[in-house]
Amino acid sequence: MTGVMNDNGQGASDRPDGSLYRWDIHHVSNSRHQHGPCGTCVTEDSARACIEAALAAAVGPDVYAWGLLSRVSAATTDAGTTHAGTAHAGTTGTEPSWSRTPVAWAAPGPDGTVAWLSHGGRPLVAVQGGETSAASAESISSLLSRFGREVRRYRLTVGLTQAEFADSVDCTETTAGRIENAQQMPSYDFAQRADRLLGADGTLVKLWPLLIRSAYPDWFWHVIELEQRAGFIQEFESVAIPGLLQTEAYARAIFTAAHPVAPKLRIEQFVAARIDRQRILTRAEPPQVMVTLDEGVLRRCIGGSRVMSEQLGHLLERADLPKVHLQVIPFNVRQHPGGMTPFRLMGFREGTDVLYGETFIGGQTTVDPAQIQQHKLAFNLIQSEALSRDDSRVLIRDMKEELDRAFH
Repeated sequence: MTGVMNDNGQGASDRPDGSLYRWDIHHVSNSRHQHGPCGTCVTEDSARACIEAALAAAVGPDVYAWGLLSRVSAATTDAGTTHAGTAHAGTTGTEPSWSRTPVAWAAPGPDGTVAWLSHGGRPLVAVQGGETSAASAESISSLLSRFGREVRRYRLTVGLTQAEFADSVDCTETTAGRIENAQQMPSYDFAQRADRLLGADGTLVKLWPLLIRSAYPDWFWHVIELEQRAGFIQEFESVAIPGLLQTEAYARAIFTAAHPVAPKLRIEQFVAARIDRQRILTRAEPPQVMVTLDEGVLRRCIGGSRVMSEQLGHLLERADLPKVHLQVIPFNVRQHPGGMTPFRLMGFREGTDVLYGETFIGGQTTVDPAQIQQHKLAFNLIQSEALSRDDSRVLIRDMKEELDRAFH
């Protein structure tokens, strides 16, 4: 029998299990899914090399390509004979039935290198709940590559140019390109709009949480989960604007100062994770959020005058939400129970209230009844010393106007 030979002269018919490795290339262009080239190799390494070479040739600005590596084995015929190849004319026997088992998928990244993906499934499949833990261990660059490749694949499948896509999801063509090439962190709104437009059936929305999962340590995700379930949140802050009320630019300035050597994409991951938390304020049933700020928080010009002015304007907008209660403790209040230590109380419709406090090196939660009662009393006393909601708005507006005059 003529067979595929390896470098040692061993053919498929000489292999104990009669298996070979099949490689197939798929690509999407102009809304068309096309198959080819393809081939069969004796060794897995040879098949992987063929896929990588074929993908390098298939990639283009308007093409999404991926490769499938499968193990193929000849099934047993009725006569009980196992075939390692197709019967030739003039021979007796039955055409063998081949069994194919997917081994791995491969897709080119933005830099041209090939990423080998989980075996046995579609390339960059929608993330299921059970995959979250493993996927969260991936680097932010790897996760962004996954997201960007999916956006590009779906865009080409529906036949949209990058410019048409960008216009439809309300972003610039540059932004769309940078997201596809894993150079920019997408927002949750972008993931939602793109998913709906491209008919991705939830793939992009399900992938997006993985992009922010590694932004925080595991212990803080516990705090965020509590925040998501809370019926009320009472927070006193003496250092910075609380995360639930920050703008992107203010959050970026905070994280850049705290992580001066972090890569830009890492900073953007932090920012996206922080902004994502704020969706609880505008959901159908938001928690009651009561925030009291020391005036020093508003006077500390983080990020510069423009960033701080935008932040103060954002505070005024958030203060207009029906479930947000914002007050400021002015400088002329010399002493109050909060001192200089920020804290947050979270209450739930069912379950025990939780107290959260944070330091430079980490945070801590407690359900100790005595601590919770003490801080509830402290928060009530702090509120009693603060300006009224209306007077707090006037102070914030005056400070914003003062900053605006500085750069106009």
